[in-house]
Amino acid sequence: MDRYSGSHQYYDRAKRSLARGVSSAMKAAQAPVPICAGRGAGSRVWDVDGNEYVDFALSFGPMLLGQSPAVVLEAVRTQLDLGVGFGAGNRHEAPLAELVCEIVPSAELVIFSNTGTEAVQAALRVARAATGRTRIIKFRGHYHGWLDSVHVAIPGLPGDGPGTEGQDPWGAHRTTICEWNDIGSLTAALADDVAAVIMEPININGGCFMPSPGYLHEVRRLTREAGALLVFDEVITGFRVALGGAQELLEVTPDLTVLGKAFGCGFPISAVCGRREIMSVVATGKVSHMGNFNGNPLAAAAGHAALRHLRDNSEQIYPRLESSMRIVADAFDRANVDHGLPLQFNHTVGAGFGFVADQPVRTHEDRLRSDSDVYALFAARMLDKGVLIPTRGLWYVSTEHSDQDLTLAAEAVLDASRELADEAGALS
Repeated sequence: MDRYSGSHQYYDRAKRSLARGVSSAMKAAQAPVPICAGRGAGSRVWDVDGNEYVDFALSFGPMLLGQSPAVVLEAVRTQLDLGVGFGAGNRHEAPLAELVCEIVPSAELVIFSNTGTEAVQAALRVARAATGRTRIIKFRGHYHGWLDSVHVAIPGLPGDGPGTEGQDPWGAHRTTICEWNDIGSLTAALADDVAAVIMEPININGGCFMPSPGYLHEVRRLTREAGALLVFDEVITGFRVALGGAQELLEVTPDLTVLGKAFGCGFPISAVCGRREIMSVVATGKVSHMGNFNGNPLAAAAGHAALRHLRDNSEQIYPRLESSMRIVADAFDRANVDHGLPLQFNHTVGAGFGFVADQPVRTHEDRLRSDSDVYALFAARMLDKGVLIPTRGLWYVSTEHSDQDLTLAAEAVLDASRELADEAGALS
């Protein structure tokens, strides 16, 4: 009997009316089929066939408090009884903005959007207006959303061109691409027309690559001297790697910060925050920040409840996230040594990235040399064993992952790696 028959049936149906059968390309790569989830609770997800999975995909990152977190759902249910949207301000926006300013080191003023992509574009518009400049510097292998100006030199693809067909070839005309962790590359690119330097302060999307010692501090110095704004894209790292994000963990404060994913714990909300004098271009109306659903009451209620919970329990939450990720990393190390499948794993607090590679993966170029096809087979074996992970390598842990969940995942890593190594040996 096909373990995934319900998901196959649903996928076949979806492809008849929904282009590619999924609403985001990231889901299409899942083997043997993009599963159709039925429900989620805590650290677990169940598909329409009734299969139960320990969830390390976490909706590609947002579910920091696990699936269906009670503290968030309670706030949203209360707001549902009061209204869904008003075409006016709502009682959650100001308290949420105040909380962001309390938690995030760079935040003095905040604007809200719905997705990380939207917020990145808003941040770059703010930077251009605040500096009177137009050029943007981004880094090879960093991801900042799917709009044309930044969807170039993206993680996992060779070359510095557009990430997909259909992009405007002039969309990134004012975007310069540099090598991350290379001060010389940035120094050569900085000039008096650069409005902003944008980066993932920890390159989670690229492969969970950490900045070299002293690198971010030097970037901070160089951008300040050049009159360019430093923008941290903390869509993933915000609230996940530390309460105040990577800028708190690494002790470097940018001019502007982009937030998303864990911000709403499953509800669509994002933000740009930064120094008051920079964000004043929005406060004065010089930059018109628009969006029908910006700061909508349901998402704002969810964000406020989530951030209060994280703030009030941070001393317990972040050490636990760090230790949980280390358990997964240890399993990858054991599998590499014991079973001969060359698995590598990079990790920080609450997030990690797995590879099939003969050597440690430390850069964008290293990732391109890793075997993504075999890793996809590994992810499919993990799914068979009741562990849901994204095919492209990312792992996330939540506050709800128990010791039992982590033990199950570690055993699955060892079993899946042994099976794949045995099959490779039989074919050689």
